[in-house]
Amino acid sequence: MRSREPGTPCKLYVDGIPQLQAGDFITTPAGSAYLVQTIRPSPSIAHRRYLGCVRWPIDEIPAEARRWEIRWYRRPKRRAR
Repeated sequence: MRSREPGTPCKLYVDGIPQLQAGDFITTPAGSAYLVQTIRPSPSIAHRRYLGCVRWPIDEIPAEARRWEIRWYRRPKRRAR
């Protein structure tokens, strides 16, 4: 099984979305979808939350499910020390 096939577990983090709960779905403009299974707050960044997710077929998200759309952004490069 490829790592990006539906049903495979993955870990993500999001900044913001304080209303996000386990059981909600996250979608992206590119057509990816994730079912949120676990949420853990970041110990160092107050608005960041770490998620345990499962990749989900976007066309199989139930109509009554809570859905959040996120946009990926490039992480800033770390400066060499």
